[in-house]
Amino acid sequence: MSDKYPALETEIDDDIQASEDVGGSDFLSREKELLGDEFQTEQDKEVLKESEDEDFTEFQEQFPEVGGTHQVVQEEEDDDEGNVQEQQDAYTSSASQLEGESPHIAEWKARRELEIEEREKANALKKKDIIAKAQTSIDDFYENYNTKKDESSAEVQKEQEAFLEKKAGFLKRGTLWDRVGELISEVGDVPEDDERDKSRLKGLLEKLKDKENAPGANGY
Repeated sequence: MSDKYPALETEIDDDIQASEDVGGSDFLSREKELLGDEFQTEQDKEVLKESEDEDFTEFQEQFPEVGGTHQVVQEEEDDDEGNVQEQQDAYTSSASQLEGESPHIAEWKARRELEIEEREKANALKKKDIIAKAQTSIDDFYENYNTKKDESSAEVQKEQEAFLEKKAGFLKRGTLWDRVGELISEVGDVPEDDERDKSRLKGLLEKLKDKENAPGANGY
């Protein structure tokens, strides 16, 4: 019974499956196969091209190429290097601004340089004054020294002349024993000596005074 009258469900399932296969096929491809290029227009070509481009783009996004991945990584590395360079440039700019002199620092430096210049001028004047005073002192010393030396030399010369004049006059007076007696008188009393009696010698010399005929009265 079942062999003569097959189940309706099988036929219906086959029809539904066939219908699904037909509906799932590409409508434009089937039309192109049936009609060929006779009724194909430029608009159809653009539609097909856009569809293919969209499919290709979607495929590339899902499955990127190895080279493209490397390029993306390289671009990311370049971006990172660019960011690092920008940060370094910003840091350098900030450091330059910090290193730059502020108005207060510039004013302080100018004031300090002015103070140093004034102090150097004052030191130079003081040094010049000290040198001038030292030179004056040296000149005064040598001038006084020379003056005193000349005065001393003149005084010594005068004393020498007076001594020689006195000596000449002394030698011209009387006999030798007269001059000896004069010297004894200028010397004064001779100190006493217990071992020797000098009074006898003094008495003898006084006796020879004013005697031109005494031995040695003429000096020889």
